[in-house]
Amino acid sequence: MIAKNEDVVWVESQIVVTRDPEGQPVGTRGVSMDITERHWYEQELDRYRRNLEEANARLEELAATDPLTGLANYRLLLDRIDLEIKRYGRTGRPFSILLLDLDGLKKINDAYGHVAGSRALCRIADVLRSHCREVDTPARYGGDEFALILPETPLEQAHQVADRISQRLANDPETPRISASIGVAEYPDDGQTIEHILGAADEALYSEKHKGQSSHLARR
Repeated sequence: MIAKNEDVVWVESQIVVTRDPEGQPVGTRGVSMDITERHWYEQELDRYRRNLEEANARLEELAATDPLTGLANYRLLLDRIDLEIKRYGRTGRPFSILLLDLDGLKKINDAYGHVAGSRALCRIADVLRSHCREVDTPARYGGDEFALILPETPLEQAHQVADRISQRLANDPETPRISASIGVAEYPDDGQTIEHILGAADEALYSEKHKGQSSHLARR
C-alpha cells in the first residue's frame, strides 16, 4: 500500500467472509497489520542466503579450478577420469586422454619474462577450450603440462583432436610462438586404472618430446 506520505507500506490482511444461514456470502470483516519492518528483514535474509549460496559455489569452483588458466585442476582431473572409468563399466565405450607439454617454457621465461611464460600457458588453455565438446574436460596437469579427457572417444579420433590442437598452435601468430608435445592413451587398452592410463599417456608424450618433433603426435 501507499501511505499518505507516499511511502510504500507492506500490509498483511486477514479477511473473514460472513454468510447467511443458507451459506451465501453477505459481507466481510477483517484486520490489517503493518509488516513493513518484517518484510524488510525477510528481504535482507533472502539476500544473505543468496550471497552465501553464491559464495559457496564460488569456493567449490576455486577448489576445483587452476587459478592461472581457469581449467580444471589436478584434483578435478582425477575425479573426471574416475567417472569415465565407471562410465566405461556401464557402457563399454572407451575414452581417451591427451597429455600436452608446452615446449620450451623455460626459454620463453628467460627470453621474454615470466609474464610471457604465464601468457603462454593461458594460450595453451585457450586452445584446449576451443577444441572441447561440452562433455570433455581440459585440465592443467601441473607446471607446463595439460590434459584433455575425451569421453567415448577411441584412439584414432583422439589422434585427430591432437593433430588439430598442434595445427592450431602452429598457426597462432602471437609472439612468442609456442608448440606442444602431445601423448595419447586410450582406456582400457593402454591402462585400466587412473595411474596406468595417465602413465601410458605420459610415456607417449615423452617419447614424442625426445624425438624432437614438438608439434607432432606420438603414435603408438
